[in-house]
Amino acid sequence: MKVGTGALRVNSKRQNGLSFGVLEIIVTAKVPFMSESYTNLMTTFPLLQGFTVAGAEMLMECGEVKRFKAGDVLFKEGDPPSSTLLLLEGALQAYLVRQGGEVLLHTAEPGAILGELAVLCSIPRSACLRAAADSTVLQWEATQFRRLLVRHTLFSERVLGQSLRNLIAKERSIIDSVMGDQI
Repeated sequence: MKVGTGALRVNSKRQNGLSFGVLEIIVTAKVPFMSESYTNLMTTFPLLQGFTVAGAEMLMECGEVKRFKAGDVLFKEGDPPSSTLLLLEGALQAYLVRQGGEVLLHTAEPGAILGELAVLCSIPRSACLRAAADSTVLQWEATQFRRLLVRHTLFSERVLGQSLRNLIAKERSIIDSVMGDQI
């Protein structure tokens, strides 16, 4: 089991005419002691209804748990589709930047999967995504996510079903918006 990876970065800073070095330690870690609570939590998500703890553990082992602070941008519209996310805790906002302002598309809650269509279709991200609150996600790299879908029928049925329901809801919203403008 991978426990984590890390990096060191040394920066020079200058303050009040004095130079000094700042050492930053950057750690990305899988959190073994937390994974049991996440696997139990995952089995309560509608997307994973019917999954056992062992099934949730398999999904955890294929990805990496990442934490984000409120306001952190996870990806931007146009970014390459490098990963898919399962929101474990917190809230994430999908939004667009248009004419100097933001258009909020959706606020995702725990149990939502995000970024899957860009990965599946190999297209750039269609929106930006940021943490609306301190959030924890399970992140699968694109190739690992595709591998999961091919190997695990129940998971792929759930993911594709949710994705299609989301697209249909968005389509209806657009139609309602256009029709409302014509009335």
